[in-house]
Amino acid sequence: MFQQRANKNINEEKKTNLEVLTFLGIGTEFKGKVVFQGTLRIDGKVEGEIDGDDTLLVGESGVVNGSIKAGNIQISGKVKGDIRASEKLTLKKGCEVRGTIFSKAIIVEEGAIFNGTCKMDFVEQKEEHAPVEEEEKAIIRI
Repeated sequence: MFQQRANKNINEEKKTNLEVLTFLGIGTEFKGKVVFQGTLRIDGKVEGEIDGDDTLLVGESGVVNGSIKAGNIQISGKVKGDIRASEKLTLKKGCEVRGTIFSKAIIVEEGAIFNGTCKMDFVEQKEEHAPVEEEEKAIIRI
């Protein structure tokens, strides 16, 4: 009886956390790093870095100058900078995006403007360095 009630409370808490909507309204400006959970909607201006695992919505009046990292990203406004969507990126009609896109999936509506490069099916890679011995062998060739 108590276990069922506890599980119900945990499930309701998880549902509530997923529905949380953080909102940066029209006329609001933010400079720095934004870290979020749940859904973040930007209708104002952000200069800096946006980092989250969930959903980012850039509204028609939204402007982002900086890097974006999120699970699902939907852009209706203006973005200048690198965009990393671990799941899906949607460029809506009327948006303007300039930069490099890294995403598993991308949807570009007719009327969206994109100027930059796009890399599909990306997995963040750590920079690898050649072992020291191989570097020495390459340098000491006769």
